[in-house]
Amino acid sequence: MTACPSSGRRRVAAPGRRAALGVVASLVLTVAAAVSADAQSRGPVLLGPPTPLGPAAPPASGSDSAPPSAPPPLFVPPPADTAAPAAAGPRTTADGAIRIEGLGRLTTDAVGTLTPESGGLRTDLWQGTPGPIALRLVALLPAAPNAQALRDLQRRLLLSSGPGPSGLTGEGRLLAARAERLLAMGALDELGALARMVPGRADDPALARPLAERAAAVGDDATACGHHDAVAARADDRFWVKLGIVCDLWRGDIAKAELGVRLLGEIGEADALLQDLVQLAVPGAGRSGGPARLVGAEPLHLAAARLAKAAVDPDVMQIDSLPVLVALARGIGDPPFAARLAAAERAEEAGALGTQALIDLYRDIAVDGGTVDGALLAAEADQSAYARGLLWRTADANGDPGQRARVIRKALEIAEDGTAWRQTARLFAPLVRRLTIQPSVEAMAPDAVRVLVAAGQPAAARPWLEWLRTRADAGSPDARLALRRLWVAARIGGGDLLVPYQEAAVSAWWDDRRDNDPDGASNLGGAALSLLDALGEPIGVDAWRGLAALPPTTPYEAPTAAFRNGVAAAAAAGRLAEAVALACAGFGDVPLEEIDPTAVAGVVGALRALGLEDDARRLAGEAAVAYGL
Repeated sequence: MTACPSSGRRRVAAPGRRAALGVVASLVLTVAAAVSADAQSRGPVLLGPPTPLGPAAPPASGSDSAPPSAPPPLFVPPPADTAAPAAAGPRTTADGAIRIEGLGRLTTDAVGTLTPESGGLRTDLWQGTPGPIALRLVALLPAAPNAQALRDLQRRLLLSSGPGPSGLTGEGRLLAARAERLLAMGALDELGALARMVPGRADDPALARPLAERAAAVGDDATACGHHDAVAARADDRFWVKLGIVCDLWRGDIAKAELGVRLLGEIGEADALLQDLVQLAVPGAGRSGGPARLVGAEPLHLAAARLAKAAVDPDVMQIDSLPVLVALARGIGDPPFAARLAAAERAEEAGALGTQALIDLYRDIAVDGGTVDGALLAAEADQSAYARGLLWRTADANGDPGQRARVIRKALEIAEDGTAWRQTARLFAPLVRRLTIQPSVEAMAPDAVRVLVAAGQPAAARPWLEWLRTRADAGSPDARLALRRLWVAARIGGGDLLVPYQEAAVSAWWDDRRDNDPDGASNLGGAALSLLDALGEPIGVDAWRGLAALPPTTPYEAPTAAFRNGVAAAAAAGRLAEAVALACAGFGDVPLEEIDPTAVAGVVGALRALGLEDDARRLAGEAAVAYGL
């Protein structure tokens, strides 16, 4: 059985997100003050598609022609002098049998790309949550939740359509906050789709900024500079000054870009990386320093590097921006393959890039006929993104089930911590599913079950469990032991699909843990019973007594009481968006295996209470594997 070690491997995470465990406490305990009505009535919202940015191109180098005129605004504002008609009050028919009420005016904040039919949350998701609280919750959402189930929930929360919360003092504020968090998550495609659906106005710099950064990341300079020209003169944010410098590079005005970076320094806002990239664009400046190291790069820096035609250094370990990592993984800026691969691995680990996108890059790695021994030696010597990709390609190319299983088990073995193990499970799950179950791969069976549960594919684990049952019935002691140890993870991750609930199976699992790991058994037992109980299993009140008999230890990070109670209260009241946001913000980017299992169980129970059974099961399965159950 391959363990899930928990040594300190690097993670892509927004700085300070662990502080959210404490910040959420003050948020939940805050009582929203009375919110005044909108200060000014707005005109009717245009529900048609946004006006597209017109095509524009920078002038040829050395041209005396004026820079291209600014493209039209991305969004058309409503007429300034048109007042929205007062909402009609409820009416009744003459006999009083039918009551007729007017529909509330849809606002920009209601826009989303997902509906309940297409995977979104229900349309009344914000009902019952005051606007100021909703804004604070969205602002607290982490860039990289460590559980894929929570990341997917957070993405759906930010993209779901439906009326915004009551009490928002300015139209579009929640939409701008959602767009900013989507950008931070590296959800470039989703943010682009949301931008195309936004009706009404986008002259608010708070909304224009994430859209401009997204455009810069994907290489759409015309759109990025269109946003700059539309709002920069009214925005009090140095970001727009920096974007203006990038737009000068795009338009070929290098002298103006140089002046811009000097002015930034003079006002105390120096950006050394942007200054270096602008210098690379100066004709005749030379590139003796080698490839550009994009340390701390944001989307604007990547755009500047691309416009300066700077070679990108393969080392991307000091880039934390998920939009930049996703863009590099996709080849924006023509990075070398090593940089693309490393960026893709980090972005996939954080959930910003699809697993298949990383696998597609693995397919470009050349292997010598699937030679297993050479790949294993290389992976042991250099546990880089390339080495892990080499293992994947070797397993993919080798048609012998026993050899393929050997490579997969090595990849799981060298995963540096629980987060890396779960990423490896996602990447190798397609290869596990292709294995022919036979005696030569029997040793792979326990790992195969855990891999498929961790990857959110419990149905694919069923043949492996059936194989183990057949072997156990035939008298195999190894198969019997494997079934006993796998039961909890299989039940939590797959429910009746994998194994029926049996109190005797819980006892057998606990006895094995207590005999083989007396020091850690209490913590693992508590995690197992907490998750089972949250999923509605009849574990019984007496099941906890054996745990209490052991010395209590707490190796986990415990979210605050305010966080736990906030999630439970929001779920009990049916406040869907509030409960999901509190769950994601409360955990931040803390590794799943480091979070108090009772807190995870609380979220699992809350999701079930809100009708999100599949999400609850997926989170519980991820947690079961992360804790090593």
